[in-house]
Amino acid sequence: MPTAKESICCQEVQQIDAKRGSIHQLTCITRHPGFGPVSLDEYVLETAYYQYRSQYGELRTTTEERNRYTAYRRLVRWCWGYLGRNVRVPLPACAVTKISQTFQSNQYRGFQDPE
Repeated sequence: MPTAKESICCQEVQQIDAKRGSIHQLTCITRHPGFGPVSLDEYVLETAYYQYRSQYGELRTTTEERNRYTAYRRLVRWCWGYLGRNVRVPLPACAVTKISQTFQSNQYRGFQDPE
């Protein structure tokens, strides 16, 4: 990851480690049986995007970028529940890498603090 803030392990993030730790001997959140359906299933992400669009409007991006953005949001929802508007948390490098490999794009903005 390009910055130290983004170079974190899923075992270092309390909320994600709690999800990961719910299955004994699981070394990475990306191996959790819930990770794929929550963050990598394009049909689940499509449905989640429709909810997002009804609240915030349409994202003017490619399908891959939209899926990646929605996957990050779904991961946060799964592990933190609700954070609130303009609240951001850095996601672990393993999850970001897996999601960005699944939904590839030339545009990577990295973690951004709220404006």
